Amino acid sequence: MKHVAVDLGASGGKIYLGEIAEDLKVQEIHRFDNWPVKVENRYVWNIEKLVRKIINSLKKVGKKEGTIDSIAIDTWGVDFGLLKNGELLRKPDSYRDPRLSSTLPNILKEVTKKEIFESTGINHWNIANSLWQYHYLSRNEPELLQSADRIVMIPQLISSMLGDGVCGEETIASTTQMLNPETRNWAKDLLERLDLSTEKLPEIEEPGTEIGRVRKDIAQKIGSSPKILLPASHDTASAVAGMSLRDDKKAFLSTGSWFIVGLELENPVLTEEAFKAGSSNEMGIEKTSRFLKNINGFYIFEECRREWKRKGHTYQYDKLLEKASNTKRFGPLIDPDNETFTIEGNMPEKLISYCRETNQKLPEGKGEIVRCILESLSLKTAITLEDLIEASGISSSCLHLGGGGVRNEIFCQILSSATQMPVYAGPIEAAAVGNILTQTKACSEIEDIKEGRKLVQENFKIQKYEPEKNEKWSEAKSKMRELIEK
Repeated sequence: MKHVAVDLGASGGKIYLGEIAEDLKVQEIHRFDNWPVKVENRYVWNIEKLVRKIINSLKKVGKKEGTIDSIAIDTWGVDFGLLKNGELLRKPDSYRDPRLSSTLPNILKEVTKKEIFESTGINHWNIANSLWQYHYLSRNEPELLQSADRIVMIPQLISSMLGDGVCGEETIASTTQMLNPETRNWAKDLLERLDLSTEKLPEIEEPGTEIGRVRKDIAQKIGSSPKILLPASHDTASAVAGMSLRDDKKAFLSTGSWFIVGLELENPVLTEEAFKAGSSNEMGIEKTSRFLKNINGFYIFEECRREWKRKGHTYQYDKLLEKASNTKRFGPLIDPDNETFTIEGNMPEKLISYCRETNQKLPEGKGEIVRCILESLSLKTAITLEDLIEASGISSSCLHLGGGGVRNEIFCQILSSATQMPVYAGPIEAAAVGNILTQTKACSEIEDIKEGRKLVQENFKIQKYEPEKNEKWSEAKSKMRELIEK
């Protein structure tokens, strides 16, 4: 059987074809950019354009491979669309739009951060979660919200535009700050306290559920009528499903615009220690829980590249990484989650200004800036993982790395040294692999994700990096903690 994974991140989309013959094979078919666009005073996602790109990609698959048996869509978390009678009312807001955080103080007048954590397991305060967006709309655009009959997360929104049926899915719903992680259903009591109705929220289904087939007009274009399945539709949940985690090796880092570092556990951790650590609980494949924290990730690097490209400077990955590899280590550091780095702008200037304000040596040239970013991301990851291990009481003998960071050998080595753990890097396309594995399980080609992960170990290159033993890494980690606490 042939399965298509549609893997959409906050900076780009990728289409993969996967199948299990004798081995598990996953190949990239097409990729395209995906950035929020500004419409009047809003930052939004051009969903209609995304759907057109997906359909064109499916046409390529159909022309090359013939029949497609199933497709499944995973995306970034948090954002949603408003439907009325199955039609999108307007382009969905992007979580990076600063307007959407404006009513957070009003939310916190009604409920405390700790109460929200106890109700939802979510402790993210550096992005506009769905709860904040919902609250913002209810207070600022109540007529729009009232006219909608469904609030639908992005992957299920796109699925509904390709086929029929509207539903929710538990891994993406767990990013909303509106889901109870123990019941795996909407946190009705919390929402009622904020005068937010659950009536517009869809029924929540499990990964692997069949939700329909593509529309007839699309089926004619692509040459077949594939089933639409739910994967673990939050891209991080799919990425973790696609990593070769084993019993004593439960730590993971999914890399992209955001870094998500965490531990795969059997149950959520809702303790006082977990709350104080700033950790969150998101749902994973096969009823697991992902105990994690978000770190502003390669978005900073990408924004630097965009600025350098705009000015006609060197911006290619390989050339920038070569410059970084030839740059002196243990230079200036930034806290990636400092608010100055979470919105777009002249990122190189922001980074230099931050170093000036924190009384550090200013980075000179692109190599030092890139080195600063890579070391800062690695050290923030190391500190975050330490905090998660302490709060959960669950350790790991290594760190599994998935996503685009796998290609970045200098980053992988820095990460291993910063964490003082062996790093198993791969697969690069972890989210697509996890997406495909969920589809193969739904089609009874594998029994469970454990069997799927064994196929990952056997069929994908997993590069191991060993940590450098150097006391300067401990000193750098202490420096990073000081920056975080400022």
